Amino acid sequence: MVKKLNKHDVNKKHIEFYDKVFNILGFILEEYSRELTRADIEFLEMSKNSIAVLDFLISSVTKVQKGQRLALGLDDKEFEDTSPKINIIEGINESKI
Repeated sequence: MVKKLNKHDVNKKHIEFYDKVFNILGFILEEYSRELTRADIEFLEMSKNSIAVLDFLISSVTKVQKGQRLALGLDDKEFEDTSPKINIIEGINESKI
């Protein structure tokens, strides 16, 4: 018998997956940045391959963030405006208040 997954279970699995991927990307980015600083290369001499790797990592982080926001429903919610309401009354006489 096939177990039916509900939306909450699926979203929970997506969030766990995205959290793992996000941690892995963080590790890769940290190690790659150390490698670049140890290479002691001038910025203008940076290889196109190094730039492509950084571009790929940034793109991956963006995709994970988008997936996390979708799984968490952050883009679906409309947040309530909690700023105080200000009423402007024109032509009021302060002496009559």
